[in-house]
Amino acid sequence: MRIEHRITEGQIKEGTVCFTYDGTTKMLGDSPSGKMITDSDALSFVYLFEDGEGYRYLHFTQEVWALMQHLIEMDNGDPVIECEDGSITLIGFTEELMMLIFNIEGNGNYGEEFMLAVEQAFKETLQKTS
Repeated sequence: MRIEHRITEGQIKEGTVCFTYDGTTKMLGDSPSGKMITDSDALSFVYLFEDGEGYRYLHFTQEVWALMQHLIEMDNGDPVIECEDGSITLIGFTEELMMLIFNIEGNGNYGEEFMLAVEQAFKETLQKTS
């Protein structure tokens, strides 16, 4: 069974981007994988957690894309996910996000709606390196 979680809010605390998860660290899985994929149908970036038998999927919805753009601009490392019982650094998150953004730009294979949404949300990042 594929286990999916949604991230719809976050904030900046002491210079670190912190996303909020309404659950425990154990519910996310054993450890952050450092890998990110997309779910273009759900219009989300998906960070993977290893759970011993596979992955659990942490969806970053459009509600937090502006914060993700800010994360890139801050150039301050990877964000943290804050859970009910603690926090976890999402290793590799920023690097994976950047790679995906540049891969999605102009790439209709991700679906027109997702491609355009990403290009709009991350236009500042895309313009700086064009």
